[in-house]
Order: sequence, then structure tokens, then C-alpha cells
Amino acid sequence: MEHIKSLRLRYFPFPGRAGPIRDALNIGKVAFEDDFVPPEQFRERRATGEFPFGGLPVLDVETTTGKVCAAQSNAILRFAGRLSGLYPVEDLVQALKVDEALDVGEDINQLLGPSIHEQDEQKKMAMRKELAEAALPEWAAYFERLLVNNGSTGFIVGKNLTVADLKLYWIIDWLTSGMLDGIPTNLFNPYTNILAWRKNITNERESRLAAVE
Repeated sequence: MEHIKSLRLRYFPFPGRAGPIRDALNIGKVAFEDDFVPPEQFRERRATGEFPFGGLPVLDVETTTGKVCAAQSNAILRFAGRLSGLYPVEDLVQALKVDEALDVGEDINQLLGPSIHEQDEQKKMAMRKELAEAALPEWAAYFERLLVNNGSTGFIVGKNLTVADLKLYWIIDWLTSGMLDGIPTNLFNPYTNILAWRKNITNERESRLAAVE
């Protein structure tokens, strides 16, 4: 088995898709370099072919036998979860459910993508209105059911923190931050299981990160 010598995570200087990756590595006390890519440099650096699939995050892994450059946020997050003990490597069914939740998170990112890239403000707000009134409540209902089916334990899978919780935590944080015009910050107030889960993950995350300091 190759020994990992160093890790470098390249992403913008905000949480986004790297938020859960940073959390997992920090909680697991896994040393890594947090290499911030200034947004104003992104297009120019992407044009050089620096990023494997043209996007971020990117993880550079140096091992005893060489170097690997990997992309795709969920792949990197699963890798970070394995290193930190936040991915259920011994339980295939729980791993399946974690993977399911990670892909649910990407469904949300895909839903929001068109409105983020829309330049016409009127069209953007119309898209956001549809998201707030239909698509996001439908997604929230699915997420609520996922939590109920897990026994309302305060976690998405099983009874312990996993990378699935960290992924969805940062997505919910983004959706309710007020940064997305037209998306109400109280969007999830009707969903009691989501609110309870979010409170639990907030406390769990903060206590786990505090223990590392």
C-alpha cells in the first residue's frame, strides 16, 4: 500500500464544494495544504490545462511512488472520508447510503447552476422563484424522508457523523445564507427533521473541529 506523503487541496477561498473536504481532513487530523485559487485567476489558469476537468476542487496527492492529481468533489470527499474515518469502509450498505446522499447534494448544485450563470437579472429572479416555490421544497421533502428513514438519529447515515452530513451541511448553509437572491433564508423552516439534523451537525462539527485545535 502506498504511503501518502503530502496533500494539497486547490479551491477558491470560500467553502463551496471544498467546505466538507476541508472539514473531513481537519476532523481526521489529516495534514494538508489549503491552496486558495483567487477567483480572478481561475479562467486564465483553467485555460492552461492546470485543472484536470476544467474545474475545482483539485487534490494533489504525493505518495512514496509518485504524484497524483485528482478532481471531482465527491471523489475527493470520499477519499478524505476514508483518511479521516468519516466514510464507512467496512459496511457496504452504509457506504452505499453515504454515496447516495453525496449525489443528492450534487443534484442540488445542478439545480442551482443555471440561475447562478444567468446574466439577465429578470430571468435569474424568475428561475429563483421557481426554485424556491417548487424544486427546492420538493428536494427538501426527499431529504426529510431520508432522515426519517434513518430513524431521525440526527445523522444522514447510521448514528455517527459521515462525509454525507458534511456535504449536505454546507449546501444547506449556502441555501440559507442570503447570498442567493430570491431564495428565502427560512426555506427549510417547515421541515422539522432537517432543522433538528442541522442543529445536531452544527454542534457535532464544531465540537469535532474544536477538539483538533
